Amino acid sequence: MSILNIFKNNEKYHNSIPADDLIARQRYRLFKTTTITAAAVIFYAFFQSWYVVDVGNFSGILIGILGLVLVANYFYLPFHKNHRLAYYVIVLGAFSTLHIISYYSGGIRASAIMYMAGLMLLGYMLLGNTAGKIVFTLIAINIVFFWYATEYTDLISYALIGDTAELINIDYLTTFFLAMLILSAQMNYLESGKNVVIERITVQRNELREANKELHKLSIVASKADNAIIITNSKGIAEWVNDGFVRLTGFSFDDIVGNNPHDLLTGKKSNKDTISALNLAIKNHEAISCELLKYKKSGEPFWTQITMTPIASDAKSETEAKYIYIESDITPRKIAEEKMNRYMKNLEKTISELDKFAYVVSHDLKAPLRAIGNLTGWIEEDMGDRLPADVLEHFNTIKGRVVRMEGLINGILDYTKASKNSGELQPFEVNELVRDSIDLIGPPANAVINVRDNLPNMKAERVKLQQVFLNLIHNSIRYNDKEDIQVEIGCEDQGNDWKFFVKDNGQVSNHAIMKRFL
Repeated sequence: MSILNIFKNNEKYHNSIPADDLIARQRYRLFKTTTITAAAVIFYAFFQSWYVVDVGNFSGILIGILGLVLVANYFYLPFHKNHRLAYYVIVLGAFSTLHIISYYSGGIRASAIMYMAGLMLLGYMLLGNTAGKIVFTLIAINIVFFWYATEYTDLISYALIGDTAELINIDYLTTFFLAMLILSAQMNYLESGKNVVIERITVQRNELREANKELHKLSIVASKADNAIIITNSKGIAEWVNDGFVRLTGFSFDDIVGNNPHDLLTGKKSNKDTISALNLAIKNHEAISCELLKYKKSGEPFWTQITMTPIASDAKSETEAKYIYIESDITPRKIAEEKMNRYMKNLEKTISELDKFAYVVSHDLKAPLRAIGNLTGWIEEDMGDRLPADVLEHFNTIKGRVVRMEGLINGILDYTKASKNSGELQPFEVNELVRDSIDLIGPPANAVINVRDNLPNMKAERVKLQQVFLNLIHNSIRYNDKEDIQVEIGCEDQGNDWKFFVKDNGQVSNHAIMKRFL
């Protein structure tokens, strides 16, 4: 693997840290900066110990190994991804290096002890308060140890920096600038980290402010909505209800929250299958829409249209799944439906009775009419030419009335059948239909009916239109107050419609408008 790819791996690892985990990202940046700085200082000490002052192979090799460990620790982190281990390695590696260098730099007088301040700060920033306190304790013990070693042992020398005042001054000067450089980098890290946190907090505050505005609007809408709105957890326990729910059910917010709404609002007449379907939808995390009879706190029943929608759980935040119920009061509609059902049942009963009536008319009235017609025919055959002319005329009148009566009965039967069906449109001559209607009525001798010649040919339901003319003509004759009754039947072409009229010389005037079907 090339050096370039190794650096790319570290950059990928840095980018893989979640953007909202500001502490983790800032600690990694500090880890990177400290590794580079510490490695530079260590390799400088290694070069100095090996090539400049020649303090010995073992110490120089140990310093060099520690520098390599810090570099390897940085580049190996993207593979094992245990950042806390990597942070411990850099802190302990830097501490070990400073400890070794102090033996050859004057012990308690070593300028390298200045690096301990940065190391202690590094421990707090990378590892937290507890580990930072441990690092502080190690540094304190280290300083006490070198004080003792410098005062009472021969372990300490100036081999790494030289024992002349000039060399010691140069070492202090160099170390001071390097230590200040490290502290400056750490302070810069703290300041930039603080700015990043402040900026992030500002952005989140603005986002939260906008979200709160929208949430406030939604809460107003939800609270003031006429529909009842309920939010439950995954077990169906109510967590929030709006004012519409309180108005609809009579249960207060405290009555319902913490309880299962179905347990409080359903009763003996609530459909068990619907309740089971709701519970199954909750179990399967599915939406459902249904109607259910519920009961108010007062015990009064009411019908509600329920629309339940699940809210998916957020796996990242481990938010529990919830459900939103929107319920509408449909009691007036259900009452209307019940009235309509009763009306339909009554209508079916009426139609059944009408069928029975038609059956009676067909069998109980037509049979006597045929008997009357047969009797008149038999009398005529028996009497032959012996019947007086006036009696024969009466017999003909009877037979005519029987024929018209039978025709009228047939018309009623046809109308009854037509009322059950949509009715078939048939082409016919209206003039013929009107004259058949007049013949069925059998107008009296003092009634003169004039039918105009402009009646059209049309396509319509013949039986129903004939019933209209029968009623209009019959009313014109029956309710006419004149001795000589005059009735006129005609129509007017109105473009898309035919306007039929039945006029008489009495106080009644009738007309009907029919759509044009040609």
